[in-house]
Amino acid sequence: MAGVRPEKLTVSNIKSRLLNVAQSSLYRLTIPVPQAVRNTIPLDNLDYDNINLLCSEATLPGSSLTTHDVTNDYHGVTEKMAYRRMYDETVGLTFYVDRNYKVIQMIEGWMDYITGIDNKRTYKDPYASYRMSYPTTYKNNIFLTKFEKDHFKRDFSTTRGGTKSTSRSVLDYTFVQAFPLSLTAIPVSYEDSQVLKCSVSFNFIRYVMERKKSLVFEEGISNSPRDIIVNRQPELV
Repeated sequence: MAGVRPEKLTVSNIKSRLLNVAQSSLYRLTIPVPQAVRNTIPLDNLDYDNINLLCSEATLPGSSLTTHDVTNDYHGVTEKMAYRRMYDETVGLTFYVDRNYKVIQMIEGWMDYITGIDNKRTYKDPYASYRMSYPTTYKNNIFLTKFEKDHFKRDFSTTRGGTKSTSRSVLDYTFVQAFPLSLTAIPVSYEDSQVLKCSVSFNFIRYVMERKKSLVFEEGISNSPRDIIVNRQPELV
């Protein structure tokens, strides 16, 4: 059997491949807090978009395949056959804590709502009984988009039918029916002063990853890239 001939690589080919790698620092988090939860958080001017931007670290989810052993097909050979896909149950998010502690108050308020706490009933009453909220009222999808620094750059070229614009690919993750499961302890100290952070684990039932290919805009009349972007809807190809 003939071996595979090694590919002849030049310095420019190697550089173009090695430099075309993804960066870990480019992502966008979106947490749509359920309306029922928003109604119970005692913050009038809570900027949820700003809280999304305060997310300093996130983890792309993982999954694995559950297998069973098959030993009867070949003598002395044990094969593994997949029969189920298992998803991670939680996703970890780390936030910078703003000076008004709104990030902590949002997560605490969300968890208070889940456990039946509102502004009229508090944990200060040792004899109070609480009724857990319905999952449909405190669960919601959260979204994580991974992109690169040249995502918003578009290469415009003239084609026979008009002008064509191509943008970069992105990965869209949807965490289905997520809610905050835990808020880790936040250490404070009189020693070296550092930026305060809090870590939150969100539980979800599964995730869906959508690989979006290049967004292509076609226009046969206008030659202006601005007109193409504004007046035409993107078409997934």
